[in-house]
Amino acid sequence: MSELELHCKIDEQRFSLALFLGRLLTGLSLLYVTVGCLLFYREFVYNITALRVPFSVTVGFVLVVLEIFCALFLILGWFTRWAAAVAFVSSAACAWVFFAGDLNKIFVALCVLLATPLLMVSMLGPGRISLDFRWAQRRLKKKRRG
Repeated sequence: MSELELHCKIDEQRFSLALFLGRLLTGLSLLYVTVGCLLFYREFVYNITALRVPFSVTVGFVLVVLEIFCALFLILGWFTRWAAAVAFVSSAACAWVFFAGDLNKIFVALCVLLATPLLMVSMLGPGRISLDFRWAQRRLKKKRRG
């Protein structure tokens, strides 16, 4: 071991709590955006048609449903990394459709703010306060029993 080796002391409980709160707030934000898309679904479908996306009603419905499931998976911590990655793509697509390509600086800043925790969760995983962690514990106990 070299003398210059540094160690970062992390309290695992606080780290897991921070991941949980990040997942929870990001999932709630995604649900808020999705509810907005559902409340203004006629405008959403009009915008997706104006962008000349084939099968616009079907694509719009799939995007909104996909985002609802990703938000719920993020909140629960189930398939967290996949849900965060898919939510990143679907929320970018929903935002692009909802605003029909009319971007302004505040909207871009909000997209970046939403992308930040999604990328963090997709790289770090769910933490201890999640269904993924409970499921991994059950698999480990089952494996040890025989």
